[in-house]
Amino acid sequence: MGDSMGRSIHHPVGLIHNSPSSTFNGYTLFSTNGGNHATMIDNLGRVVHRWNYDGGIVYAYLLPNGNLLARTKPPGDVEIVKDLGGSSASLIEMDWDSEIVWEYKDPMLHHDYARLPNGNTSALLFKELDEEISQQVKGGHPKEDDPKRILGDVIREITEDGETVNEWEIYKELDFEEDVICPLEHRREWTHANCLNLMPNGDFLISFRNISTVGIISRETGEFLWKWGPGNVFHQHHPTVWKMGTY
Repeated sequence: MGDSMGRSIHHPVGLIHNSPSSTFNGYTLFSTNGGNHATMIDNLGRVVHRWNYDGGIVYAYLLPNGNLLARTKPPGDVEIVKDLGGSSASLIEMDWDSEIVWEYKDPMLHHDYARLPNGNTSALLFKELDEEISQQVKGGHPKEDDPKRILGDVIREITEDGETVNEWEIYKELDFEEDVICPLEHRREWTHANCLNLMPNGDFLISFRNISTVGIISRETGEFLWKWGPGNVFHQHHPTVWKMGTY
């Protein structure tokens, strides 16, 4: 978990409430927006473990082997993604002692990622679209300094050696008439994907904030198998697959 920004001004830092009969008996992993560590606590709020990284840990998952797969702070010197929510300089895997055992750098990384059963890693990245596509994208709140080329989303599959073995260009599967940017949003991005979940069959469940849409993308073809959202959800995050097959 990560990107936490809420802070109560009425309570001290630490455990505020615990109802044992209503709480899963386990651990909670969290990181803070802009912080340099991820923390695991028990149900009493006691720190079980903490990972530290000077480049920041703003979002993190615990892997089955006990390592931490994390997204770092934004790249500060890349103008095209400057001030965009969810951007990161790299993905890192850390062992229990905060030693980096794997790292992948790309200033276009953002939001979410997943370790695949084959050991590769899938990740969301921005991609600058050409002017012809950018001009056809509808919606958003236009400004005089809007870029001529807006950003779309891709899913990239990366090997342990950092090689790209697959890349799904999501923007190619969108519809200019249906997939319209919310009028509250700027026109620097088309979709602003903010979640990438791996489904049991290997396909991707993904969320697009700017067009208020969630969908399932085939890993085999890159095409949408299912799409839903506008008029029903707005600026959503993190769709989840339930055991009964609903989302």
